[in-house]
Amino acid sequence: MNSVNITELDRNEVKEMRNQRHGKDQRYYDLMAYIVSNAVAGEIMAVENYSEMVPLWKDTNSKIETAKQAFEETKHIKMLSSLGRRLDFPVEQRIVEPQWLHIRKQFSAAVAKKDLAACLIIQDLMTETMAIVLYKILQRDTDPDTRDLAKSILSDEIEHLGIGIRRLKEMLSSDYDGVHDSLVWAHHRVMPELFSMISTSCHSLCGELGVNCGDIGLDSIRTDIEDIRIEALDAYIETLDEVGFDVKVTTPLIASMSSYGGMPSADLRLAQTKNSATTESCC
Repeated sequence: MNSVNITELDRNEVKEMRNQRHGKDQRYYDLMAYIVSNAVAGEIMAVENYSEMVPLWKDTNSKIETAKQAFEETKHIKMLSSLGRRLDFPVEQRIVEPQWLHIRKQFSAAVAKKDLAACLIIQDLMTETMAIVLYKILQRDTDPDTRDLAKSILSDEIEHLGIGIRRLKEMLSSDYDGVHDSLVWAHHRVMPELFSMISTSCHSLCGELGVNCGDIGLDSIRTDIEDIRIEALDAYIETLDEVGFDVKVTTPLIASMSSYGGMPSADLRLAQTKNSATTESCC
């Protein structure tokens, strides 16, 4: 019993030294446990998605490029897990939140019907855009280790988004209507799941991690859910515009997001205006 108490005391002292070194409290590290574990889940899904996409490509270069993307996502998993060990917070090594599993299911459905455009839209556009928002946030008011890691991973995610944009632009030039149909199909099945994770509904993952979901908050990194939702929405709209999707198709899709829980309608009206003029993680 004494040895256990001594071990627990030593561990508490180590945590206190860690908190003092970075100027963070336990709420911050509980938040990091949730965010990083959710990021790992997204990276696991990405590995599976890219791996499943490889056989759909007809040319060898595209197969190799997609396999390389899968490899880079596995690297991210190791980096995120190592961050948790260094900063002494738990990181879940499997997908817990059901939204990720639902997105994975929709991706497999796109593979089953050989809809390569839908696969690219789900993984390289929608998921990567949200990942970019997350890693940008983790470069702000966080500890030095987290900022450095987020910067490194962010460069890969930006590259993956660029690959998807390039590939979809090529597809649009040869099958304009078909790619737009794929966008509509993917949007209604995936975007509600991605945005639902930018909320306070993280009880299943918090339970697995052994942290109090109600006691951690984004104020630990000087942001809040509404700011993240707005940033994610803006990034999604910019991505759709960069690919060159028709605003007659994208504007109704953006408008449909007003039905997502917690999405401010005023921000969506602004988003639609921005969209026409050009022609959410975490707990």
